[in-house]
Amino acid sequence: MTERRLFSRIGFRAKAWLLDATGHQHHILVRDLSLHGALLAVADDWAGKNGDEFELLLDLDGHGQRIVMQGRQRHHHGSCIGLECRRLDIDSAAHLRRLVELNLGSDELLQRQFAQLVNED
Repeated sequence: MTERRLFSRIGFRAKAWLLDATGHQHHILVRDLSLHGALLAVADDWAGKNGDEFELLLDLDGHGQRIVMQGRQRHHHGSCIGLECRRLDIDSAAHLRRLVELNLGSDELLQRQFAQLVNED
């Protein structure tokens, strides 16, 4: 099977929260991140559906640096969901960019992935 992924995933294990449309907080575990979204471990009784909108809140340092990502559920397999990034504020984008940059080790690859992200419809 050929890999079709356009955005490199970085392994990133951290506790976080998902806010649903009603404002309910779900405690989750981030498994990996990319410029295009995140893979999240959720509770076994997860009721979210593909297409549902969520806000991911990921605290990076305990001192106010965090990633806030608005997204939608793309898939649900077992105890994991894929969250497709729909919007990031400028600070969150800068934090995510830095995390990806540090883990990719290639500025050229990072720039190519950012160009792809900007050119998506």
